[in-house]
Amino acid sequence: MISTKRQNDYSYLPFSETKTIDICRECFSAESERIADLGEKFMRYFMKNATREGVLFKTIKEITSDLNMPHQTLSKILKTLEDHKIIYRRNGIIGLWKE
Repeated sequence: MISTKRQNDYSYLPFSETKTIDICRECFSAESERIADLGEKFMRYFMKNATREGVLFKTIKEITSDLNMPHQTLSKILKTLEDHKIIYRRNGIIGLWKE
């Protein structure tokens, strides 16, 4: 279980919470409002569940289930974030690029 302090304190991540959300909003500015909202929802989920190194060890199936989001939508969100060099995907992990 994640401690309350860790749930609310993202200082251990390479980007600050505010900066990450702002960058995320920028990435999805050309997308529909629905995709932009779900993209932001994913980033908040990522920040809450990532390790101190900025890595998320969850499968796509787990993430779609946790966020109640269709697989195709999550794939689009991940692809957009990857294209903007916010995240990377390798060998079953999703990582946050460092500043």
